[in-house]
Amino acid sequence: MNQELIQAFSADYILENLGIAYIYVPRRGVIRKGEGVRDYYEVGCVDIGFRTEDYTFISLMENVGTEIEFQNNFDGQKFAVDFKYISELCDEYGDYKPTEFVKMFEKQVGTCYLWNYKDRCFQEIKDNKLLIKNRDKNKKELNILKMYNQIRETIIAQDDQVKQILASVYKNQKIINSTLDDRTKAKLKENIIVYGPTGTGKTEILTQIAKLCDVPIVIEDATSFSETGYVGRDVSEMLGDLYSVAGYDVHLAEKGILVIDEFDKLGESSTGGVMEGPSRIGVQRSLLKLLDGGTVTFREDNYDGNLVDFNTAKLTVVALGAFSSIKKNDDYSDVSVKDFINTGIMREVMGRFSKLVPMNHFSKNDYKRILLESKLSPINTYQKLFDEMGIEFSYDEDLIDYIVAEAEALECGARSLKTVFDGIISDELFEIFSGDKKEIHLKVPEDQSKSYVAKKRAFENRKKVGFH
Repeated sequence: MNQELIQAFSADYILENLGIAYIYVPRRGVIRKGEGVRDYYEVGCVDIGFRTEDYTFISLMENVGTEIEFQNNFDGQKFAVDFKYISELCDEYGDYKPTEFVKMFEKQVGTCYLWNYKDRCFQEIKDNKLLIKNRDKNKKELNILKMYNQIRETIIAQDDQVKQILASVYKNQKIINSTLDDRTKAKLKENIIVYGPTGTGKTEILTQIAKLCDVPIVIEDATSFSETGYVGRDVSEMLGDLYSVAGYDVHLAEKGILVIDEFDKLGESSTGGVMEGPSRIGVQRSLLKLLDGGTVTFREDNYDGNLVDFNTAKLTVVALGAFSSIKKNDDYSDVSVKDFINTGIMREVMGRFSKLVPMNHFSKNDYKRILLESKLSPINTYQKLFDEMGIEFSYDEDLIDYIVAEAEALECGARSLKTVFDGIISDELFEIFSGDKKEIHLKVPEDQSKSYVAKKRAFENRKKVGFH
């Protein structure tokens, strides 16, 4: 290792010039069928390191400090180097996750080095402890009030729900990052059930909270899993998915959020009673270990990878479901734990969820507010697109009431607004994208034959006269 060469550069310089080098070697052969033989370059290897002012790339991988001059010889062959700065990669591929690079190079090269700020030298990374320490050290203190206000810019008419869910996840992160022992952490942290009508923002709230808390999140469909030994995905694969999303950093994954969607389906049965058989009751039993805070072992890539021990004591588990059968007086007021048990959710499972959060049913005014106020509403998102394209966008005021009425008839919550809006604007978009128009002004459609309100009214009339 050429430590003298490395020490010649400051930490700031190395980090500023850190990037990935793709080293291409010459080849000759057939690239596409029918095109014949020709010369081409293919990627010989990929390396992580930094670029110097004299157009030299310094590898930080297996041979720390090895110099590669651009357009030099590589094993007696000519080669080319395409270098990309980390900042460029961020612009192209989104957030840069160092742990993903560490994992990749641990597998492909066997050794990886990162800069150790304390000792001011490169240190071999055999695990992710150094990386985790530096990341946690530089992590900014979360401001729960700012997080709450930011989420409310997109989630409308669920203020109390946002507050309750955010408070639980925020508290869990405080507990997880404390010096308490794992048993105490598991007892203090909360697992949550969020229930209510579809399209009311359950998954969106959690996605935004995870982003603001800077923790990984996965949303799994409960109906795709089965008890160990039966056909279907094993419950431990949920943790494998979270581990993958966390860049194969098990310590980060353990602090993440596991969302189990369609949770109510685990208690349903075709006969109306408690669900029997291995598939759904078995899945509920398998979930107990995740909820209790034990260690679950699984293989990377599910089958042939390394064994990973995942400590669920720090994991936040959130179950989502409509649970429409427990509604009373057309809402979710006065719902108790017993109501969930009566739908087929095991008493032992319900005992592991300490917080139940019911979502509000949207009123006509709520739909209108979502359409006009939410940053994620179809009107506001399309407005951003048209601003970027230089298209003038406007609409008649009565269009808002029309979209709201159609969305209510569709009965899919806030996502109904997008369905209706997309249907109205689709013809206009074709003309915009073909270059024939530079402005859009939307009106209530004259043709009402495809109206969801009209279809719903017709269906109700057929039921009144005995047709189903």
